[in-house]
Amino acid sequence: MRGIRPATEESRRRREPVHARPVFGYPDPMRDISQIVSAGVGPIIVISAAGLLCLAFYNRLTAVVTRLRGFDRERLQEQQELDEAGPDATPAARTLHENIIAMLKTQTELLRRRAHLIRRTLVCLLSTIICLALCSLALGLSTVWPVLVAAAVPLFVAGLLLLVAGAGFALLELRFALGPIELEASSIGQLFRGRTSHLPRQPR
Repeated sequence: MRGIRPATEESRRRREPVHARPVFGYPDPMRDISQIVSAGVGPIIVISAAGLLCLAFYNRLTAVVTRLRGFDRERLQEQQELDEAGPDATPAARTLHENIIAMLKTQTELLRRRAHLIRRTLVCLLSTIICLALCSLALGLSTVWPVLVAAAVPLFVAGLLLLVAGAGFALLELRFALGPIELEASSIGQLFRGRTSHLPRQPR
């Protein structure tokens, strides 16, 4: 067709954005850097979520450990009081101390189980962060070395599987969260029922 001139090299260069034009015959390094950064941003979202979960479970583990130490001190105090009473203690007082010691021992075991579950959750979450950080690095560098995509995919899958495993351990820990409170409430209820049963009933 007349009036349409073929596009020359100069006209094509003018239509290209400035950052896409080669410098002295070589590709623009800033374009490669932007591609590297944009390719590695994907797993960062999951890393941020895993980091927030780690913060929450670190605080939860601190609270559980503090409560464990409190239970150990209470057990030691009850045992000292029982030993100081000796054979002069009444059967009711001895039974009370023994029941409290048994209840504290059971609560300590439940809390120790929760602490182990929280530790496994943290291990899975921290491993997720490591895998996804390596995946992000491999994805970013794959714009320069495409062979690194083969390493990024299994790292991403491993990170997500570890995240699912951490969520599973968190659910198990949540299942045992109310165990010590329910045990304590049940023991105190039985204690008060035993005491009130020996009281004389008031006439109506």
